[in-house]
Amino acid sequence: MIGLAQAKYLLPNEEIVYTFSTKKGKVMMLAKDRQNKYLVYRFGSKEKIELEFPEKKNKESWKKFKYSYYMRGGGKANAGRENDHVYFYNNGFRYTLYRDYDAGDDKSPESFVEGIVITRLKDDKQISKIIAVESSVKGGFYDLRSDGLIEEGEDLD
Repeated sequence: MIGLAQAKYLLPNEEIVYTFSTKKGKVMMLAKDRQNKYLVYRFGSKEKIELEFPEKKNKESWKKFKYSYYMRGGGKANAGRENDHVYFYNNGFRYTLYRDYDAGDDKSPESFVEGIVITRLKDDKQISKIIAVESSVKGGFYDLRSDGLIEEGEDLD
């Protein structure tokens, strides 16, 4: 997946933070400059990037993204759960990249779901939910949470 798309989606000075393919053959990539000069989101087909955010790749780009996460330990009364989200606002929409894990219990199996939710801000209506192809997922949000370059935002769960 990424081998074919890397030339367009990942510049030589960048490294992957998080990426996946969709069932419709699209590519989502969150990348950062290797020296932490910027963070950038790219989405589209293998032939064309349909959305790159933000337009300017500089230190200010880090402030355009937020993260939220929720963790609940498992136990007899409840299943363990972890929700990791990175989101940004663009042209009246919120784009939420998500990684949601549920440890399951006696009644439901373990699940791990990742993708993008696009919400229209004027009415807080979800207009699109794009699910990642599980085998294509690479990277994650853990380093973003700990390096201090991206601010914690509201809980979106």
